[in-house]
Amino acid sequence: MHNPLALLTPELVKALLDHGFTLFVRQSYPAGGNNTDTHIREVFLITPYKDIGEANIHFQQIRFDHRKYIYQVHHPEEIDKLYIAASQPEGYKVYAALLQQEVWLPPLYMDPAVRRYISRKTSWRPDKQEEVQAELYLHYGELYFSLKYANEEIKVPLSDIDYD
Repeated sequence: MHNPLALLTPELVKALLDHGFTLFVRQSYPAGGNNTDTHIREVFLITPYKDIGEANIHFQQIRFDHRKYIYQVHHPEEIDKLYIAASQPEGYKVYAALLQQEVWLPPLYMDPAVRRYISRKTSWRPDKQEEVQAELYLHYGELYFSLKYANEEIKVPLSDIDYD
């Protein structure tokens, strides 16, 4: 599966803290792993928040994730834990809920899968020359495509796009 998210780094944690983020929701993130990394035991995604209400809504959305956690930076030991996560400890990968690139363009290998999804799951019939706009966004830790064609728009979990 395509993973366009950035790895969490100590520099990124510092920048987020400097920009006023005080809550960080951690969740399992199986899409961040790959089958060739046999030494990786777990993969996490950390989403920064400034608003406790938004962080709590996200936390409720992932209530069945046994690895969920909220780092609250008003506790100094929580900041230390964030920096430990950002150091990418052995056996773990920790991503930030931020895209690696400021402007995301879908890789070419995704085009046939997106077109296949559109032909099977929608009534849209774009010609090969017609463009379907695809934007990627995160919603409570899950990657979604926003697909726009003509005057219509649909939002599709990236996991629903079949890359066979």
